Amino acid sequence: MMGALKEWLLSVTAAAILCALAQGLIPPGPVRRVGRLTAGLVMAAALLAPLASLRGVEPEQWLESWQPQEEVQGLEEQRDETMKTIIEEESGAYIVDKAAQLGVECEVQVVCSSEGEGVFLPWQITVTGELSPGQQEQLTRQIQEDLGVPPERQQYETKEESP
Repeated sequence: MMGALKEWLLSVTAAAILCALAQGLIPPGPVRRVGRLTAGLVMAAALLAPLASLRGVEPEQWLESWQPQEEVQGLEEQRDETMKTIIEEESGAYIVDKAAQLGVECEVQVVCSSEGEGVFLPWQITVTGELSPGQQEQLTRQIQEDLGVPPERQQYETKEESP
């Protein structure tokens, strides 16, 4: 920091000496006015030179320096867990609605799996209720078409079988 300040002061001093010598050598008249303008521009450039070397700070860099990385990671994990819970609950409610359209009352448990950063998809589904084989087949097909969960990851239980 001190080295940069010293360099800046030396450049401003050198520019001031150069401008003073140039003005002393320029004859009076319109040429002197142009010389003054030029000297003023040289001094302004010398004074403002440090501003040209400044870099802007990206918002991500500012955020990383402001919050400890552990807090950011904790918030991301909390966000992911919340998203997973919402998707599981909404998928379960959707299946309960589809079962109600078939005339069945049931409870549904959905387990989601992560498919990349922050993307959760239903992975395994457990339906607890009294379904006839036909209703179970229709619901299995509906779940596979709408949610992409194949029949081998769908389980059906009766109320007596559930723990």
